[in-house]
Amino acid sequence: MYKIWLDTDPGFDDWLAMLLLSANLDVTWLGVSVVAGNAPLAATYENALRIKKHYHLDVPVYPGCDKPLAAKVETAQEILGASGMSTTGEALPGVDIAQLEAEQLARQQRQPMPHAVDALIEAIRANPGQVTLMCIAPLTNIAVALQRAPEIAPMIKEIILMGGSADQGNHTAAAEFNIYADPEAADIVFNAGIPLRMFGLNLCRQLLVTSAEVQQVRALGTLRAKWLAGYFEAYLRIRSADGSVPMPMYDPAVAIWLKRPELFSFEPARVDIELAGRLTRGMTVCEFRVPRRAQANAQVAMTVDGPRAMQCMMQELLGTLS
Repeated sequence: MYKIWLDTDPGFDDWLAMLLLSANLDVTWLGVSVVAGNAPLAATYENALRIKKHYHLDVPVYPGCDKPLAAKVETAQEILGASGMSTTGEALPGVDIAQLEAEQLARQQRQPMPHAVDALIEAIRANPGQVTLMCIAPLTNIAVALQRAPEIAPMIKEIILMGGSADQGNHTAAAEFNIYADPEAADIVFNAGIPLRMFGLNLCRQLLVTSAEVQQVRALGTLRAKWLAGYFEAYLRIRSADGSVPMPMYDPAVAIWLKRPELFSFEPARVDIELAGRLTRGMTVCEFRVPRRAQANAQVAMTVDGPRAMQCMMQELLGTLS
């Protein structure tokens, strides 16, 4: 059984990861902290609340950091659209943010809405040694929590994150987006002495979805499936106008591992974050020659049985939509 705190910046693939978490009976989902990433915080927070409301996710959601520790805000809106996720169909309906916040606070018997970092620190202190942080966004919220309350580091069971790469990047030639968006935060997290599993681009590129999966979702015929199918189709069209080129699954990789860890293999490594390189800022430099050359600070995901992992993802996902 896992006690999971999710840190996210929805994002279509974040949405899928949230649905997979909600379907996992081995997960106690403590909370969601939202950060600027795929889009500015106002958009990612609203996206998280839209997903929560329309897919009936029983989990508190908190707004977090709206900018990285040191650099300017970096988003993926050029690729993903102004809201951080686009659709070929009907948009996921909007929500009354103030009303949803009031309802959440009433259930928790607290006022006012806490910042996500404070809520995260509170959850870790209330569950020492039990909380796994599932991070699928820039690591700003996590780094700020560790700066504000350094005593929580040994209380965290593990960090499982989608970010970085053991080979090439995507946002730049060398860097993956989540790390590039706040490399100073990533540097703090990777050096905090917390057990850490990194699911990087090298792993996620082994998890491929096609239009067949979109059609599986659409064929369900429910309203929630119809909404998701339009965003799914738009996601596939990032690489090709007709959606014919398979797309990697990024953030759901971590949620699939929670359900089917036997499908994955890892290697220990020393992972350092490049902060100063003119061409390599945000790169995750992986030294696998451990312990001979360095002490490992991460388990880096290297292989996954892609077809079986995608089968697992679709089985879990379709169950949440029917």
